[in-house]
Amino acid sequence: MPNPHSPRELTSQQLQRLRAYIYVDPPLDHYQFLSKWNISRELTAQICRCDLRTINAWFAHGGIHRSPQEYYLWHLSFADIILERFDELPDFLQLLLSPVDDF
Repeated sequence: MPNPHSPRELTSQQLQRLRAYIYVDPPLDHYQFLSKWNISRELTAQICRCDLRTINAWFAHGGIHRSPQEYYLWHLSFADIILERFDELPDFLQLLLSPVDDF
């Protein structure tokens, strides 16, 4: 019987899924997300787990402009899924993504 505390080996299908995920681009960029949802930049910063200065730099012109890192775009893409398709997700995933339904 395998030790329950040992890391599990990946199947070839799981490894293939991970490799596909690694190389896929986030489905949305920051412009698409904020044009789709009426969300403040402050809430966007909370979603991305960064400060407001970072968000403002994405939309700045000139020397202070910065493009968002890919991990921020993934945060926005996952937030979009939660906002758009939450009810379609399996119950276990809903609980994992939003453990408390009423805030």
